[in-house]
Amino acid sequence: MECNVIPYLLNKFGNKLKIWSAACSTGDEPYSLVMLLSKSMPLSRIKIIATDIDKQVLEKAKLGLYNVKSLQGLPPAYVTKYFREINSNTYQILDSVKACVEFKQHDLLKDAYPSQCDLIVCRNVLIYFTEDAKDDIYKKFNASLKKDGILFVGSTEQIIQPQNLQFATYKSFFYKKV
Repeated sequence: MECNVIPYLLNKFGNKLKIWSAACSTGDEPYSLVMLLSKSMPLSRIKIIATDIDKQVLEKAKLGLYNVKSLQGLPPAYVTKYFREINSNTYQILDSVKACVEFKQHDLLKDAYPSQCDLIVCRNVLIYFTEDAKDDIYKKFNASLKKDGILFVGSTEQIIQPQNLQFATYKSFFYKKV
């Protein structure tokens, strides 16, 4: 994502971005966003809203505990910088990173959406919804974004006709509100 989306967002909206990680599950995505953003701004300026319908996964996300296998894709420098080793198989995300993420329970079909977001990340959950529900969710995401804000979806959730939902393709799987 960082290649040109983060610089675009920082240039367009300044260094106080409002980011929503919808259907965040165990927190991998919002914590990864914090790590990426920390290359461009101090942790004290990063705040991510992270939501999921499942209270149990949110509790797990708040703990920030990950086994070695789940960290395999991270560069070793990130593991050293953002995690502390609990034991030979378990690492915990640092409190300074956890403080950047606010976890909340949220139902994409029923609950009100955050407003004035610069970036919404919702990956690998919309595949479980009907086409009508997806259209409704995409419209709500659009209403939640600032003009020119970005929606990032999973590779299996590509929006076929983004213009019908008031989006323009920014790059693969990234859509800009128009």
